[in-house]
Amino acid sequence: MTWWHRLFHRRRHEEQLEKELRHHLDLHTSDLISQGYSREEAQRQAQLALGGSEQVKEMCRDARGTRWLEELLQDLRIGVRVLRKNPGFTLIVTATLALGIGANTAIFGLVDALLLRPLPVVKAPGELVLLMRGDGRGPALSYPDFTVLRERNEVLSDLALYTQAPISFGNNVRSEVVLGAMVSSNYFDVLGIKPAFGRAFLREEDRTPGAHPVVVLSHSFWQSRFNSDPSLVGRTIVLNSRRLTVVGITPPGFDGETPPMKVSLWIPVMMMSTMRWEPRESETRPDPLSNRQYENFGAIGRLKQGVSITQAQAALETINHQLEQSSPPPPEQRFDSNVDRSLRLIRPQGVMIGPIREIALTSSRLAGATVLTVLLIACANVANLLMARAARRRKEVAVRLALGATRGRLIRQLLTESVLLALVGATAGLFLAYLINQLLMAFKPPFPPPFTFTLDLSFDVRTFAFTFLLAVVTGVIFGLVPALQASRPDVLPALKDESNAEGTRVRWLNLRHALVITQVALSLTLLISTGLFLRTLRYARQIDLGFKPDHVLAVSFNLKLQGYNEAKGREFYGRIVERLERLPGVQTASVTNVLPLGFMSLSTPVMPEDRDVPPEERVFAGDVSVGSQYFETIGTPLLRGRAFTAQDTINSPPVAIVSEKLARILWPEIKESGEALGKRLRVGRSDLISCEVIGVAKDSRNNIFNRIDKEPEPTIYRPFAQNYSALASLIVRTDGDPRGLISGVRSEVAALDENVPPQNLQPLSETVSLASWSARTGAAVLGVFGLLGLVLAAIGIYGVMSYSVSRRTREIGLRMALGAKTRDVIKLIVQQGMGLTLIGAVIGVMLAVAVTRLLASLLYGVTATDPVTFAGVVLFVIGVAVLACYVPARRATKVDPMMALRSE
Repeated sequence: MTWWHRLFHRRRHEEQLEKELRHHLDLHTSDLISQGYSREEAQRQAQLALGGSEQVKEMCRDARGTRWLEELLQDLRIGVRVLRKNPGFTLIVTATLALGIGANTAIFGLVDALLLRPLPVVKAPGELVLLMRGDGRGPALSYPDFTVLRERNEVLSDLALYTQAPISFGNNVRSEVVLGAMVSSNYFDVLGIKPAFGRAFLREEDRTPGAHPVVVLSHSFWQSRFNSDPSLVGRTIVLNSRRLTVVGITPPGFDGETPPMKVSLWIPVMMMSTMRWEPRESETRPDPLSNRQYENFGAIGRLKQGVSITQAQAALETINHQLEQSSPPPPEQRFDSNVDRSLRLIRPQGVMIGPIREIALTSSRLAGATVLTVLLIACANVANLLMARAARRRKEVAVRLALGATRGRLIRQLLTESVLLALVGATAGLFLAYLINQLLMAFKPPFPPPFTFTLDLSFDVRTFAFTFLLAVVTGVIFGLVPALQASRPDVLPALKDESNAEGTRVRWLNLRHALVITQVALSLTLLISTGLFLRTLRYARQIDLGFKPDHVLAVSFNLKLQGYNEAKGREFYGRIVERLERLPGVQTASVTNVLPLGFMSLSTPVMPEDRDVPPEERVFAGDVSVGSQYFETIGTPLLRGRAFTAQDTINSPPVAIVSEKLARILWPEIKESGEALGKRLRVGRSDLISCEVIGVAKDSRNNIFNRIDKEPEPTIYRPFAQNYSALASLIVRTDGDPRGLISGVRSEVAALDENVPPQNLQPLSETVSLASWSARTGAAVLGVFGLLGLVLAAIGIYGVMSYSVSRRTREIGLRMALGAKTRDVIKLIVQQGMGLTLIGAVIGVMLAVAVTRLLASLLYGVTATDPVTFAGVVLFVIGVAVLACYVPARRATKVDPMMALRSE
C-alpha cells in the first residue's frame, strides 16, 4: 500500500486501533470479574496489565510502519503554526527564495525547450533518430543516397526525407512568404502522425515527378490563414504561383521536425522541380533528385525494436562508406576534402539546427551557472535569517531537549520548517518564472521571416517536478546548518535565558560571517562577468564594420517563387530600383544578392589567372553581386579604381572589385592595393569565369557566421547584371529614419507586381543586430542576476551587522559611557563589516579569474581577466558594502548608554 493511501485511510486505522484496544481491555476485565474482582478493581488491574494506552498505540503504529508519517504530519502542523506566528520573517524568506528558485525554474524551462524536449505529438519519440553528416551542423543526404540507405538498411523500420525552404503563399489580399517543407510520402507515417483532417501523403505520390500537386497544412497555419475552415480539405490554394490541393491538416502542436522553426506546409518531394524549389538559371544543371552532390536533404528514421542507436549508426555508416567509395565526387567539387563525411545519429530533442543548438548550449550553460549562483546567494541569506531566528528560539529548543526530545527529532522538525519555507517560496517562484520567461523571449535571436522562432515555455509536469525537487533540496541546503546548530544549545544557560553566553555568540557569528563572505564572493563573480560582457558590447558598437548600416532600409525578394525567369527578374530589379530612387527622402538605392551580416553567405573559389592553383589550395572569398551605386548606398568606400556602372552588362567583359584582404592574398607581391587594378582572376568551381579587377574596396564584415571581432573575410564583388540571382535584396539609403519609407516601398512593389511578397522589410541596423546578439544577451542576463545577487549580499551584510549590534548593545553602551565618540562606534562596526567584505572580495576575485576564462570564447575586445573591469567591480561592491554597514552602525550610535547598561 502506498504512503498516500495510508494517509488517506489513517483516520480509519486509528479508529480500528482504538476499538481493538478497548476490546482487549473489556475481555481482560470480564475475566477478572469472573475470578471474583469487583468491576472497578478489575478495570484497574486490566489497565495495569495492558500498560499505557498511548504507548501501546505507538508500538502498534511502529509495527504498522506509519509512525514516520504521523511524525511528518505533526512536523508540518508545527511548521505551519511557527510560520504563521512570524509573518514578517516568512514573507522575507519566501521572497528571497522565490527569486532564487523562480530564476532556476525559468532557466530549466528554457533549457528543456531548447535542448531536452522531445518532438511533440509524434508517436514514441524515443525511437526517432535524425541522420546528420559529420559535425551535425547541416543537412546530411542527397536524394540518391537516401533511397539507397532506405532500401539497404536493416536497423530502421523506415526512413523519411525532408528539406525546408521559403514558399510564396498567395491569398485574396496579398502574397506572403512562409516556411515550407518538401518531404517523402512516408514522412508522417515515420513520425506516427495522424492528420486532424483529411489524409497524409500516399506512396504513389513518391513515384512520378510533378504528378501529384497536393499539400498538407499545419494546424496553426490553417487556423491563422483560413480561419479553421473545415471545408478547406479538397480545395486548392496557390503556392509559388501553382495550384495545389489541400489533402490534410496536421494535429495541433506539430510544426515540423526542427523546432523552434515553424513549418507551415508540406509538399511531396517529387514536386520539387515543378514548385521551382531551387533556382534553375541553367537548363544543364542536374535535377536535385538525381544529383548526388546536392546534399540539402535531412532524414529522420525510426529504430527497429531492440536496436540501439550505436548499432544503427554503425550499420548506416557501413552503407555510407560503400557509397563514398563507389561514387566519389568529381575532382572540381573536392574543395572540402577535409570535411567529415561520416554519418551519425542523434535523438531529435529540442533545437536540432546545428548553429542554433550550439548557441543554445553555450547560453544555457551561462544562464544555468548564473541562476544557480543567485540561488546559492539566496540560500546563504536565508540561512543567516534562520540562524538569527534560531538564536531567539534557544530556550524553546532547550525546553524540548529537557523534556526528552532527541536531537535527531529536533533536526527533522527544523528541516521540515525549512523545506516548508522553500515550498512556499517555490510556489511564488513559479509566478516569477513565468515573468522571466516573457522577458527571455524578448531576447530571442532576430530571425527574419519566414523563419519564425517560437519556443513553448509553458509549464509542464517536468517543470513542476523540477521546481518541487529544487525546493526540497534548497530547503535542506539552507536549513541543515542552522538545524544542526540550533539542536545543540547549552541547555542550562538557555533555560536561564542567558542569551549572551560568549561561546554561543561567537559560534553563531562565525557561521553567519562565513555565509556573508560566500555571498560577497559569489555576487562579485557575477558582476565581474557582467562587466566583461558590457565591455564586449561596447567594443562591438565601436567596431568598424566596413559599411554604414544607419539610415539604410533593406528588403528581400525571392523571384524564383513567382516563376520569374532571368530576363524578367533583371527587369523587375532594375525597375524597382528606379522607382525607389524617385521616392521622397531617398538618397540612393541598389541591389545585392547578399546583405552584409545577413542570414545568407555565399563563397566561391578565386585564383589569379596567370598561374594554376590546385583545387584544394584555391582561396575562398565571399561572392557578392551588386548593382551600380551599391558602395555609395551601403557606405563602403572604394579605395582604388571605379564602381560598377550601367555599362557593366551581361554582354560586356566580366569585371570585378576585390576587397583589400583578397588583393593581398591573391597577389602578395604588391605593395599597395592599387597595384591590383587591371589584374585578372578566375572565379568559380567548374565553369571558371575570367574577370578584370577594376576596383579595390575597403574590407567589410559581410559574413554573419564569422565572429565580428575577427578580421574581415576576403570578398569579391561582381556586377549584378553579370551574376544575376533570383534571390536578392534592395538597399535604400534615406535622409532620415528608414522606417518612414516602409509603407512607400510596399506600395511601389505592389504597383510593379502585387504577387511578389517583400521579405524582411526593416532597417539594416536591425538586420545586423544579430552580430552582437550574444554580447547583448549575456550582458542583460548577467547584469540582472548579478545586481540581484549584489542586493542579496548587501542584505546579508546588513543583517549580520544588525545582529552584531543587537548582541553588543551592552558593549556599545559601555564604550559610549566611557567617552567613545559617534565616529568611533561607526568605525568599529564598519570595520567589522568591511573585514568580511574584503575577505569575500579576495575569494571572489580568485573565483572570477577561473570562471571568466570559461567565457573567453564569448568575449571580444576585452580579455577574460581585464584589470579595469575587475577593479571597477570590486570598488563598486565595496561601496555597496560600506553603505550596508553604515546603516546599522549609525543606529548603534543612537544607543542610550544608561538604558543599555540598565537592560543588562
